[in-house]
Amino acid sequence: MLSQKVFDLTQAKETVSSVLASDSNAKSPGEVAERLHKVKGPGVIASVKSAVVGCFSTTDPTNDHAQEDLDRAAKCGQFGEKRPSDLFLKIYHDALQTLEVDPLIGVVSPPLMGSRGVVPLSIFSPTHPDIMQHYYDTIVNAQHEVFVATNYWQVGNAASKLVAALRELSRRSVDRGAKVVVKLMYDRGALGQLKENHLLVKEEEWTAEQVKIPPRSELPGLDFEVVNYHRPVFGTFHAKYAVIDRRIALLNSNNIQDMPNMEMMIHLEGPIVDSFYDVALLSWDRALNPPLPLHKGPNADVAEPETAAGRPTAEKNVSLAERIRERNHGSSRFRLEWQHHPLTDGSKPLIPKEAGFNPYFAHSPHEECAMALVNRRPYGSPNHSDWLTPQDVAWLAGVKHAQKRIFIQTPDFNAKPIVEGVLDAARRGVECVLYICVGYNDAGEALPFQGGTNEEVVKNMYTALEDKYKHNLRIHWYTAIDQDRPINASLKKRNCHIKLMIIDDAVGIQGNGNQDAQSWYHSQEVNVMIDSPLICKEWVEGLRRSQNTHLYGEVQKDGVWRDKDGTPLPDSTGITSGPKGLIKGIQGTIARVRGTGGF
Repeated sequence: MLSQKVFDLTQAKETVSSVLASDSNAKSPGEVAERLHKVKGPGVIASVKSAVVGCFSTTDPTNDHAQEDLDRAAKCGQFGEKRPSDLFLKIYHDALQTLEVDPLIGVVSPPLMGSRGVVPLSIFSPTHPDIMQHYYDTIVNAQHEVFVATNYWQVGNAASKLVAALRELSRRSVDRGAKVVVKLMYDRGALGQLKENHLLVKEEEWTAEQVKIPPRSELPGLDFEVVNYHRPVFGTFHAKYAVIDRRIALLNSNNIQDMPNMEMMIHLEGPIVDSFYDVALLSWDRALNPPLPLHKGPNADVAEPETAAGRPTAEKNVSLAERIRERNHGSSRFRLEWQHHPLTDGSKPLIPKEAGFNPYFAHSPHEECAMALVNRRPYGSPNHSDWLTPQDVAWLAGVKHAQKRIFIQTPDFNAKPIVEGVLDAARRGVECVLYICVGYNDAGEALPFQGGTNEEVVKNMYTALEDKYKHNLRIHWYTAIDQDRPINASLKKRNCHIKLMIIDDAVGIQGNGNQDAQSWYHSQEVNVMIDSPLICKEWVEGLRRSQNTHLYGEVQKDGVWRDKDGTPLPDSTGITSGPKGLIKGIQGTIARVRGTGGF
């Protein structure tokens, strides 16, 4: 049962964003957060953790929820007239309990953690051009404000597209005679973050060769600020999202970076956008100079509502998605992206030149559905104690409460709790389907305490699982849409960076977090949980038409992939955890921090 404390937190009238809007004396989001939610000392936090940690066992089938638990959870969000499903409420109930530790452990004000909205569009594509094209299209149409967050900003095609959007937005703003406020956050580790985690980036830094954002003089229509956020040592700002005019939220798996990765982005509208707005303010932490124009609400005096209720309707959302889908993106752009990463010897292109590839998935018309932000804040200390967060608990709860099927696609799969949770589910008779990228960031994952490489973990899982349950565990190596076999990620030709969990084909969790030790214990992540069998079904359709993993990627029950002739993959990195992988692991970690490795 949720405590009265947690229930009261979700019913509060004030949020960080609402206080910033109403209190002219509020100095910054960080100051408001401290005022609203003072966190107790470490000793108290430890005792709270020990009191609630037992709720999250994935092995105890009797550890379920009474109807009164679900009824109470249903009152802890702005879900509208339609009650969320029991499965959604079970996961949400468990995630809410982490607020006992810290009300802001999920980087969102508690009253905004549960909400509702629509998903008119999803994109399954390499970062450039399709996802960044959608960023471009939404940014240039902004009227008041843009907030963009990314883990890493790397000079290249993706960054150039976003810079082009800023230039065009500036031009349009000058023509209108009203500036647009733009805030950008990224993580480029700096010594100054030992003292101040949120560094205001100077113009001479963001215009340098490593970043190449134009100076203010070339963006006269914008009020532009950049913050560099990192919590040393391991507390990476791994978030990747955007909020445009407090009406659209984009949540994606990719950084602003050119990588040979298949990625996923979703476009959200409705009340859930206010939750993303709160996340953005809490992440920024500093005083905003100037403030965001819509900080007093999406329908402030400067804004024109699209409907009488001030919210875009589902019909308008679908119309928007249809227009986007019909644009001339597709196979030519997809092939152009892969031309930068030529095929390796022995691979077989399977897409004829005349075949089409449409990365845009316009979802079927749907009403607002229940949603919840299940995030985690960054944690810098080099240990694995910080797992009692909405993100980690939601993942565990999803695995625990699944009755039929668990689907996970992730670059890395090695965090101990999720590995054990999936094995427990397989033993309960739940079909567990995993799409993982063979060789992804092997160098970094080989370091001590990082969980091991994907190949190691998969072999160990099949070894640990009793023969009578192995048919329930179906692990696949990611296989690109133009291939008939997986390609090791170390070759940087065909990788996948999507982060998605679907439970019982009905509840989906999409966002930034990988299933590895870094995302489980250290990085700041932003994820949305969506209560919609329709969207989950269409996500699976979108995934199947954008890859061949389901056709050619499944490993055998010893954890080894073999072709039709029984030949294993020839391009394994050979990197293992422990002493032998230590040097490679250190090199991989350095590359990852610099943005040149997988993250």
